[in-house]
Amino acid sequence: METLRLTDQQSLRIAELPEHYRVVGVDRSAPFVRKPTGEIMRIQQNGRLTAATVGARGRLAARRADQEERLDSGVMASNPYTSVMD
Repeated sequence: METLRLTDQQSLRIAELPEHYRVVGVDRSAPFVRKPTGEIMRIQQNGRLTAATVGARGRLAARRADQEERLDSGVMASNPYTSVMD
């Protein structure tokens, strides 16, 4: 499992997110946030929120499916910042 090191700007952006925004995953060097509307946003290294690309959303969905498969086999792992379970 690869560890993502956030920039200071990304960490600050996550700390400042409104209550109903959730960090739902990471792709390469960026965390992804789900807005209350369901839209997936990418937190760039400079802390700016941008819309996630189709490719990035696809990779995130594939990872979620893989994680759900592992959870079904009895492995439980999550934390309040990266949980993808609804």
